Amino acid sequence: MDQPLFTVLIVNYNGSRHLGPCLAALADQTLPRHHFEVVLVDNGSADDSVELVRQEFPWVRVVRNPINEGFAGGNNAGLPFARGRYLVLLNNDTIADPHWLEELAAEAKPGQAVASKLVFAHDPTLINSAGLQLLRDGRGTDCGFRHADRGQFESPCFVFAGCGAAICIDTEAIEGPLFDPHYFVYYEDLDAFWRAELASRPAVYAPRSLVRHVHGGSAGDQSPLFRYHVERNRALTNLRNADFFLAIWNTMGLMARVGRSAAKWLVGRERGNMVVATARALLSFLWSAPRVLVERYVVRGLNSPTPQQESSFRGHREETACA
Repeated sequence: MDQPLFTVLIVNYNGSRHLGPCLAALADQTLPRHHFEVVLVDNGSADDSVELVRQEFPWVRVVRNPINEGFAGGNNAGLPFARGRYLVLLNNDTIADPHWLEELAAEAKPGQAVASKLVFAHDPTLINSAGLQLLRDGRGTDCGFRHADRGQFESPCFVFAGCGAAICIDTEAIEGPLFDPHYFVYYEDLDAFWRAELASRPAVYAPRSLVRHVHGGSAGDQSPLFRYHVERNRALTNLRNADFFLAIWNTMGLMARVGRSAAKWLVGRERGNMVVATARALLSFLWSAPRVLVERYVVRGLNSPTPQQESSFRGHREETACA
């Protein structure tokens, strides 16, 4: 039986410096070319990204967005152009192992997401992600983040979610947009897969589907952009999906972090733009909260988790990696 067609979907914004190695690695995949296609969504780049792809990688289908819709909106825009039964999300700042896509294909099953193993591009001996886990305080984190790779993440296992930088999703399990377009970037993967968990659609970790990743290549993990979206989206994700206590805890936590950021700025330990980013995150959260509360009723009201699922969620909140 022929394998189903896979669509590798890449969102790009001014990322021409990353695209050459990323697409060259896809050209070298061991999975036969007639089993997958590559679609690149360009979010209104001002650099030569589109010209580079069309000249050097003409087999890549380019979808042009006139504006930057972020990771969430860019993937949503690319979804209608995906012809594959399985959709494979891949960051533009990655370099996939030649066997990466073949290993994902081996694990792909109806209704099930498959998460790749990510290592840091600058040091492939360090783990970037072995799937996403949900901590007890409602934060999402990468399993094994910055741990030395000594073979402890070489066993397939169920994970709470997969990192959106490299993950395979069954398109028949997607209803509506892939990600909440209000997220723009960060936490959109945890939010989407938390909803999938509530709907009994699991995610598994495929350790041999290896990808090297430039962590924070788009925004940097110490930038005001990172601070704003991570703080805001963490609180929104918990408000939509978590139990009542955890949702309230994260709301109060965001308020407290605004005050803490301001206090650190007063003593010279925080940049002013980071204080502004944290405050903006709170204001945007409060503005979005009524809409998300309505969505919370739909997510947790119509897809109420069973006691077994709640037990599974508690297990995923353990701070140890899945291995």
